[in-house]
Amino acid sequence: MRIFTAAGALCAVLGGCATQPKMLWLRADGQKAVDNPALRTQFELDGTACLGERNKANLSGVTVSGGGLAGVAASIERSNAADTVQRGCMAEKGYLLVPEDQAEAKQAELAAIAQQKQQQESAAAAKPFTAQPTRKPKGAAGT
Repeated sequence: MRIFTAAGALCAVLGGCATQPKMLWLRADGQKAVDNPALRTQFELDGTACLGERNKANLSGVTVSGGGLAGVAASIERSNAADTVQRGCMAEKGYLLVPEDQAEAKQAELAAIAQQKQQQESAAAAKPFTAQPTRKPKGAAGT
């Protein structure tokens, strides 16, 4: 009975025992890595590197050796901070973490944004560059 009471108190302190939604990593350019071996390999490399950064962040700092709720809360806070490091690392490498039930819509949105960006860059590159004549400043030598 005492164990169940402690578990109930722990859930109340930590904000409930609700299950978190399953999350998926998406490429920020909207490309699907599933069908592309090169993108899949790049994702594995990036994920491994960022997991290493997360683990380093989780191991750094002072370790709380005390037990009880304070120790559990400190452990959860450290884990959340390490998760933030991993998310930032993956974002730097071009990935976003989204809930699974929103992944398809978000991927379509990201692909549309990437296509629009590519069209804008193509249009900017297609504009001819016209050089302006250079003028000598007044009072320059030889004028």
